[in-house]
Amino acid sequence: MTMDDSLARNKALLRILEDMVAASERAEAWVSKDSDLDPESSRLMTDMNKGDRDSIEMIVVWLKGLTVDLPITVSSPNGGRTWNLSIDDAGKANLESSDQDMLSAMAYMLFDGPEPGPDNDMANKLLGQGLPDRLKRDIAGS
Repeated sequence: MTMDDSLARNKALLRILEDMVAASERAEAWVSKDSDLDPESSRLMTDMNKGDRDSIEMIVVWLKGLTVDLPITVSSPNGGRTWNLSIDDAGKANLESSDQDMLSAMAYMLFDGPEPGPDNDMANKLLGQGLPDRLKRDIAGS
């Protein structure tokens, strides 16, 4: 599936997300080959990293399927080491509710945005990727 050439903001976001996936792949290689972690820590780090990458890849699939440009601006104060995501609330209100949920979840997970509400099923799904079952239960109980 390819993205419409006119969706400039989505394309800019896609490049950033693809960089995040590549960084996750490098981190996984480091954990498995170069780190001095004990086997259990290595397994947990690998699982959590894979969960993060799976979440980003789910966001990429969603982004590529959109037919409208998201009401966002992405910027970096430091040449791409970190990214800021600004969302136009009026434009967000015009999105389908599932797209609003995904946008909120992505902003929180990847761009230090505000925490989505407990009714955001997409955030709950994405945030649970790669977490060990015991940690999921501990988080759910808090």
